[in-house]
Amino acid sequence: MLRDISTPGQAAASSPRRPDRNAPYRPASDDDPLLHGHGGVLTVDRLGTVPYVPTWELQDELAEQRRGRRIGDRLLLLEHFPVYTLGRGGDESNLLASRERLREIGAELVRIDRGGDITFHGPGQIVAYPILELKDPLDLRRYVRTLEAAMIDTAAAVGVTGERLDRYPGIWVDGERKLGAIGVRVKRGVTTHGLALNVNTELRWFDEMIPCGIHDKGVTSLALELGNPVPMEKIEDELARQLARHLGLRLTEGLVGVVGPGGGREQ
Repeated sequence: MLRDISTPGQAAASSPRRPDRNAPYRPASDDDPLLHGHGGVLTVDRLGTVPYVPTWELQDELAEQRRGRRIGDRLLLLEHFPVYTLGRGGDESNLLASRERLREIGAELVRIDRGGDITFHGPGQIVAYPILELKDPLDLRRYVRTLEAAMIDTAAAVGVTGERLDRYPGIWVDGERKLGAIGVRVKRGVTTHGLALNVNTELRWFDEMIPCGIHDKGVTSLALELGNPVPMEKIEDELARQLARHLGLRLTEGLVGVVGPGGGREQ
């Protein structure tokens, strides 16, 4: 996780009270909002399977528009072609594959500006990038808990019990197998990056790295836990619904396919 605030804050005397780090998780509500635009709309754009770098650039473009209030809160749902991403401060030695090996298996390595260490994105994994304006003062811990809660409830909808694990953001099964990863960035109040939920992911991809730099834990997928493949569209729909619910937003469908810099569909 990474908190990047580049706008000077108000004087201490006029600053809102800082969030209580020890407060239990609670979904957003009218009395206790998480977002600047609580009660508004979360527009879902379903991009299909897309390469990593152009999607990262798209997030930054949409985030800048969100800061300028030219668009509302957005949710990008997609799958990536095989890619390993390394967050700021991540240790490249956690990638076990050589450059030659990456070429052989058809994957790439991209250093990015989110928090966290190394993770994998690829087919069979649903990735969600919320572009949201958080309210001031920022409560990054609560935001991460919100993403975790949405994944936990999504997994529960198909009969898999996920849970949080202290010190390790994401969701886990039996405290040993990581089912969903989280890595976020907040710049001038607006979020980018997000979460990745293993649905039908081929877990062999994780053999090429030490996931999140954690040596003594494994990874899993909904398909592995259930013993059969899971319809991707069903999980995508449920994840969108749970994210909107926990964020206190109303869900609406946006575009299907590639979204351009202005937030519209490219032909």
